[in-house]
Amino acid sequence: MEQRDLRRSAAAAAPSYPIKKESHCFSKRKKDHHHQVSGGITASMPDDVLADIFTRLRDMATVVRCAATCRRWGHLVATRAAVISPCMPPLGRFFPSLAVGLFHQENDWPPTTRTRDPPSQRPCFIATASGTRFIRGDDQSSLAILGLDGGDRLLDHSRPIASRNGRLVLELRRNQDHESDGLRLAICNPMMLDKIDVIPPLVLVGKNTTKILDYGCALLTGHDLNPPCHQDFFHILLIYSHNHPGGQSTVLRCYSSDTGRWGPETESIVKIPISKIGNIGPAVVRRGVAFWALEQGVLGVRLDLKDHTMDMHMVPCDTSRTGPNNRLMGISPDNRLYLMYYGYMGAPLGKLVLKLTYLEFPNEDDMQTGKICRKCRIVLVEQMGKLMMVVTRYVRTIKLWWFGEKSGILLFTMGEGSGQPGTYMLKLEENAVDKLADDGHLWKNLLGYEMDMTAYLTSFSSGIYSSNE
Repeated sequence: MEQRDLRRSAAAAAPSYPIKKESHCFSKRKKDHHHQVSGGITASMPDDVLADIFTRLRDMATVVRCAATCRRWGHLVATRAAVISPCMPPLGRFFPSLAVGLFHQENDWPPTTRTRDPPSQRPCFIATASGTRFIRGDDQSSLAILGLDGGDRLLDHSRPIASRNGRLVLELRRNQDHESDGLRLAICNPMMLDKIDVIPPLVLVGKNTTKILDYGCALLTGHDLNPPCHQDFFHILLIYSHNHPGGQSTVLRCYSSDTGRWGPETESIVKIPISKIGNIGPAVVRRGVAFWALEQGVLGVRLDLKDHTMDMHMVPCDTSRTGPNNRLMGISPDNRLYLMYYGYMGAPLGKLVLKLTYLEFPNEDDMQTGKICRKCRIVLVEQMGKLMMVVTRYVRTIKLWWFGEKSGILLFTMGEGSGQPGTYMLKLEENAVDKLADDGHLWKNLLGYEMDMTAYLTSFSSGIYSSNE
């Protein structure tokens, strides 16, 4: 596994890609949000003692309030963020400010131009209102602003495919890619310029010569384990279909950062046609299990870290009527899993609503007990204090793209004819919608990104934070 800095993974010895080192890839002119340090008993406390107190606070919201109290506390929380954050219990509520923005691509791959040196088609970046505080200047057009460009054009034509817990997974693509090159992935934390890990290529040896083009991807990090693992840990779980002499099969395969290699293929309990595999949306993770919303229902996959086997379960739920653009998994702050899809009330101009169908697990540690619950939540979508309306004739131009598990942000687009075309961000906790872009319904790829709490706390070092948390 390649790492784009001077360090190497113990699992694989590969060339390193040095990049410019900074303490934080987003920066902005410092703003003085903090009060001056006041007197009192804490003024004479050593930093180590005060930092230890912060690790024992009851929740992350209390830590955030302490960091906003004075400059010293803010700096201390920022410099000890990697120690404080793992000591905190689950957030208990959504933190919308964790949603930094979204990545998108407007063009198909491979590029249609036949020029000798076609222009770079890196993903574009659009910041949310809370994410703009991390952007340097006004340039939000490419990944280069995130400090992820090492000068070797590694990320040219790359495609974001998964993001969770502050990590971003990209598919690396080149204009001269060959089928024998296999599937090339990389993972990084856009908020911290530590490294970019380049994953060993996944090549279908002995199966066929077709490169994996469409697949579903789930990202699991150390936060998903019980107890939590070290912060550099991650698993990349893929689901894809391919043809072989015996017919077509759908399989799962996992890459582990601990071993530095891809595991064997595991036959899926559900078969997905190659023509539909690209319709799989992002996965969410609950209690170490990755869940995808499929046409046949909700597929759960648990990885066994000891023997690298997979346990699977399909929760029956007919989602075929909703269409591939109208199903997405979500999870609440209290760890309740649900299936999301949009609808409308009234015609020909209807009120846009989001429907949440919950899943329940009588035995929380056994996903085999999972089933669809009768309980359903209807969310009336509001924009600028008014109910959002949609031309029902064109309601199918709406597409659900991505859900942020920690921020509670849902990204969706509305197409031409809907009455309000564009890219939108729904804050599920507030039922409120913000418009991020005037277009988006024709984009070929869209993926949201939310930073982890370590990066959020680190932002206090420069006085850059959201005071409304």
